[in-house]
Amino acid sequence: MATQEQAQVSPDEKLAEALSILAENADELKGLIELIVELKRSGVLDSVMLILNRFEELIQYLFQDPAVFRLLALALDGSLGLMNKLDANDVIKLKEMMQNLGGCMSKNVDAVSNAKPVKGLMGLWRALGDEDVQRGLGVALELVKILGKCSSGRQ
Repeated sequence: MATQEQAQVSPDEKLAEALSILAENADELKGLIELIVELKRSGVLDSVMLILNRFEELIQYLFQDPAVFRLLALALDGSLGLMNKLDANDVIKLKEMMQNLGGCMSKNVDAVSNAKPVKGLMGLWRALGDEDVQRGLGVALELVKILGKCSSGRQ
């Protein structure tokens, strides 16, 4: 009896039911769409789609070379260990920093590819007068300091 009633449901009733389900879940759908938009904007969605489209090829390559497979396993294990040590604010800050740096670097790719070599001490002296060079050296030295601290076991 129930199957006969289901078979007799009109297209308008089906549409009304679908709209009702959408209305009941509007907040969840809005959140999902916002998440998809953010993933698309950040480039993560494109990367995931590339991986999914080439997944079989990627897996075949990884299983052909045990050394690459072990290296990826170590990198993944280390990344998961790192992620467990970070709180939510650290992850958000790290994500924002990587997005900002990646975006800035991609906008300046021509400058990097056309960079002129710094020759001699006088060339280095002139380069050190540039604010961006000074800021970049400050960042690089801070990273070197952090690497030294972390490699000695101090955190």
